[in-house]
Amino acid sequence: MKDKLDPDAPMVRMAGINKWYGDYHALRDIDLQVASGQRIVICGPSGSGKSTLVRTVNLLEPFQEGTLHVCGMDVGADRITHATRLALNRRVGMVFQQFNLFPHMTALENLTVGPVWGHGVGRREARERAMRLLDRVGMLAHADKHPAQLSGGQQQRVAIARTLCTEPQVVLFDEPTASLDPEMVSEVLQTMEALARDGMTMLIVTHEMGFARRVADQVIFMDQGQIIESAAPDDFFERPQSPRLRSFLGRVLPH
Repeated sequence: MKDKLDPDAPMVRMAGINKWYGDYHALRDIDLQVASGQRIVICGPSGSGKSTLVRTVNLLEPFQEGTLHVCGMDVGADRITHATRLALNRRVGMVFQQFNLFPHMTALENLTVGPVWGHGVGRREARERAMRLLDRVGMLAHADKHPAQLSGGQQQRVAIARTLCTEPQVVLFDEPTASLDPEMVSEVLQTMEALARDGMTMLIVTHEMGFARRVADQVIFMDQGQIIESAAPDDFFERPQSPRLRSFLGRVLPH
């Protein structure tokens, strides 16, 4: 494992990544680069490998072949250790489909626990950082509420603020609106769009195609563990090259 920051290097580079679950080949020869400040949206049918790909970036899912470069760290398939995972978790944040907030803690406490106990940040600094981020996602008025007192959309916005509280260099989103009622989706997507405008490096798995058009620099289509097509939003949606992508868009886009 190397840990050298090169300003010209991509924030994320996956080269020849392969992953199996037993005999099931979940990721097939994945090559992907993400530059600093780039927003990449990954879409595709269920079971196509989207979530597995983003979870591989922070080693929640280990891989068996290939090399991974994230935020100055180079990791080979044969060099994945507990220390490597911890080091990556200091650089890469993740927002899950389920909010995973601690139910016995307030929104504010959910934000401060990671910086204080995981990153050695002082309590006063952690609290100031947490209040600033709750304000950023429109949740400052709910700082002292517990998750059960919040709607699903509000809980997800707290979860996004919690991820930002550790000051990650890259943020991964694994279908962050999939568990929300339709009327709550827009408030979370608006929060994510604001992060994109601020220049956050983001990898986003989502079925929200309108969001992908507005926010992404690059849209990736996956199927059967492979990247089938990758293009800028206009080309991706208006001029798809592969029959498989054309079929997918024909089903998910409004007519």
